[in-house]
Formats: sequence, C-alpha cells, structure tokens
Amino acid sequence: MDRSIPLIKHFVALIKMDPFDSSGRFIESLAQKVIGSLDLKVVQKFEHTFKPDGITLGFVLAQSHLVIHTWPESGTIHIDLVACSPIKEKKFKQALISFLDKQNIQLIEVKAVNFF
Repeated sequence: MDRSIPLIKHFVALIKMDPFDSSGRFIESLAQKVIGSLDLKVVQKFEHTFKPDGITLGFVLAQSHLVIHTWPESGTIHIDLVACSPIKEKKFKQALISFLDKQNIQLIEVKAVNFF
C-alpha cells in the first residue's frame, strides 16, 4: 500500500426492524454501543429531529465520524462509520447485533467501502 495514503476504514450498515423504536434515547444507546465497542472517542455530538418522525445523530470522533439516520415509517436505520483506525467489519457488525439482540430485526447488512 502507498504510505502516502492514510488508513481509512469506511463501513455502511442498513438495519430493518419492526416494530421500530424511534426514540432519541434508543438511537443514542445504539451509537454509544458502537462507540464503546470500537474504542472510539467522541469529540462532538450533533442531532437533528425531523417532523413528524426521524432522527439524524452524528458524532465527530477523534478517529473521524459516525452518523446514524432513521426512517421510522419504513423501520430503517442507516449508519455510516468512517475511521482512521484498524476497525474490523466483523467487530462493527457484532456491536450492532449485540445491541439489537432483543429487537425484532428483519435485516442487518454491513458493507465495507474500499477505495484502494
């Protein structure tokens, strides 16, 4: 690998669940599980609540960023994680599965975005 290119890990997750907990507390707990499981450090948090429903929750991390978007009307959560640390796709997915274990999950798909 070209040493002039920094380490960049980019993962995208799509989660479908029914019923869907659209509370900010649930999404915040999901984010904290991912952050804690992957040993990430939060620099800043931001949140936007949509009317009538839906949340975008974002974290600027010391290692890059984590953003979670929800579409309660379709039971969908989209997660975007970018980090400049050697995170493994399997560990990211396991953090999601561990948190969502008691939920009625229809789908959890995690993909790595590879640029190089």
